[in-house]
Amino acid sequence: GCFFFPLMRHQMEIENDLAKKRERELVEDIIVLEKSIKNFWEILPIPVCTTSPIFIILETGKSFDTLFGYIKDELIGETLKKLAFNKNDFEIFLRGLSIKGKISNIEVALRAKNEERLLALVSAIAQEDEQEEVFSYLFSFVDITLIKDTEKELQEKVNDLEQFQKITI
Repeated sequence: GCFFFPLMRHQMEIENDLAKKRERELVEDIIVLEKSIKNFWEILPIPVCTTSPIFIILETGKSFDTLFGYIKDELIGETLKKLAFNKNDFEIFLRGLSIKGKISNIEVALRAKNEERLLALVSAIAQEDEQEEVFSYLFSFVDITLIKDTEKELQEKVNDLEQFQKITI
């Protein structure tokens, strides 16, 4: 009977060592994944951010900061509504997102840090856990300000040409 306990203790020590080794490997994997995610946020050419379920900004990408004129982490902890030009439209937009869990290419007027008005197509998706509870939203913004300004200028020129044609005929 005395022979069994040392064997059992030895087996438990082996299992404990394996568990500790696996834990170290998992911690190392997490560190590598965190670095990869940070790099992803840095190089992504599309302006993106994540928010909490109540639309508090949790993380921003470099392109996001550049688009809106902020320095890294300056908007962390702020509400996404800070970027809204028209608060009522933004409320409707966010309410739709929280009901549907996803939106695509919604045109929204936004405000840069210098108070400049930006037009952007906004897409977003809810990120849910295993219990289907929203733990964050992922947003992307495509700046269409230049496109819209160019369209407006072209339309004015078309209108001028139509006027000129009417006058000459």
